[in-house]
Amino acid sequence: MFYARRTVTKASPDRLDTAIKVIQDQIIPAAQRIPGFMGGYWLADRATGDGVGFTFFDTKEALETSRAAADQIRTDAAQAIGAEVVSVDHFEVLANTGEKVHETATHARVAEAGGSGDQVETAARRMKENVIPAVRQLPGFQGGFWLIDRDSNQATGVTLFDSASSLEASLAASEKIRSASNEAGAMVGEFRHYEIIARALTPARST
Repeated sequence: MFYARRTVTKASPDRLDTAIKVIQDQIIPAAQRIPGFMGGYWLADRATGDGVGFTFFDTKEALETSRAAADQIRTDAAQAIGAEVVSVDHFEVLANTGEKVHETATHARVAEAGGSGDQVETAARRMKENVIPAVRQLPGFQGGFWLIDRDSNQATGVTLFDSASSLEASLAASEKIRSASNEAGAMVGEFRHYEIIARALTPARST
């Protein structure tokens, strides 16, 4: 079992190149120095400037003790980019496809689920039993990870693809999977699509 921090941001679309440079030059090297860091993804919507970052840690303790360092990294980066930090959330990684960071993925689909505790548990069960086996069959699928926070009754699923065209081509099938989950009481929201603008390997894999 490992854990994740999700950071949602908002910036002007014309600041994306600056954001990529800040992530690569400042955020990733700093994150790789944090004990327990296991890698991460940074996603962006070029049309809106919306962004979301996921960083992984090997234990819940490492996630918690990284708060101060992560807060400073986030504050410095937001100032450099001119971005607003919309939210920061912590999750347990409920399931993943075996690699913390998939180096071949270029685009991502993010789905949020919420509701009552029972609905979130239904979403978690559906992820393991139905969603993951189904998405593995989608053309261009590269991997994914599924997160849960039982305290706030939130769940997030991220599926990774090898191109924008594969992401778009998989939409109809993914909508069917989402509809089936909602019919079972999972309460999965609308999809968001992103480009993967940066990724970080663990320190051991980056050398």
